[in-house]
Amino acid sequence: MLMHVAHDQKSATVVSIPRDMVVPIPRCDKGGPATGLPINTTLSYGGLPCTVATVENLTGLKIQFAGLITFQGVIAMSDAVGGVDVCVNAPIHDPYTGLNLPKAGTYTLQGADALAFLRSRHGVGDGSDLGRITSQQVYLSSLVRTIKSSGTLTDFGKLYGIAEAATKNITLSENFTRLDTLVSVALVLKNIPLQNIVFVQYPGTTGGTGIFSGKVQPTRYIADQLFAALKADKPIGLDDRSVGGDHSGSTLDPNAPQPTGTSTPSPSGTPSDAQVISGLQGQTAEQRTCSVAYHF
Repeated sequence: MLMHVAHDQKSATVVSIPRDMVVPIPRCDKGGPATGLPINTTLSYGGLPCTVATVENLTGLKIQFAGLITFQGVIAMSDAVGGVDVCVNAPIHDPYTGLNLPKAGTYTLQGADALAFLRSRHGVGDGSDLGRITSQQVYLSSLVRTIKSSGTLTDFGKLYGIAEAATKNITLSENFTRLDTLVSVALVLKNIPLQNIVFVQYPGTTGGTGIFSGKVQPTRYIADQLFAALKADKPIGLDDRSVGGDHSGSTLDPNAPQPTGTSTPSPSGTPSDAQVISGLQGQTAEQRTCSVAYHF
């Protein structure tokens, strides 16, 4: 995931990159360059620095801070925030991750259950990596709402506790290991309205041939618009087709209030210069969504 915070600190965009999306790999400690490999291979080619270099090359953006979290780290960090509420539209049972949510509704997940939810691919959407990403955004948007509503961002004791847990459970880039730096980055979110925190998916499709067979192929003309907007420090707007659609693992929660006017560039206080990009899938932190169950 790549997070961009606007210079004016009024908006933030988080881009999820599919783990098996085929991209150019630069020269790293243990190999490369390569014209096209799944992006998760960068960890074996040179760890976090190789992944950072690949994403910089892919997006044209300079990355200042980076972190790598393991499965055990996800468990510890979900415990550190006290759990997150997630909604599912039907029972989900994924024997691959051990996720078992026996009925539709909202669950508070933490620890191993949170990890199983975030890892679940066979239990959500169409069973693909793309469906899993939109399901993960159900969790991430709820996480942001939880942190902002619980007073965590105004409680320095809580913030430093979470930051300390992060240093113990996440491999951080050298300039990102100080507690003060972690807390400062977290505090940026404090004044950003929920509707201006946007989670999107790197545009991609399946069903390709050659090196893209069985993998995700980038949709570059949409991606180019996205990263040109972020490079210009423009907030990203979403339209009514952003939630749901092909491969989607999420849907709007029918039992929760939703922001109105999401088909215009300035819904619910979204900055007037927000750029709405057709074909971009995602949601805001303000939108209440449920993971869509997949039965195989």
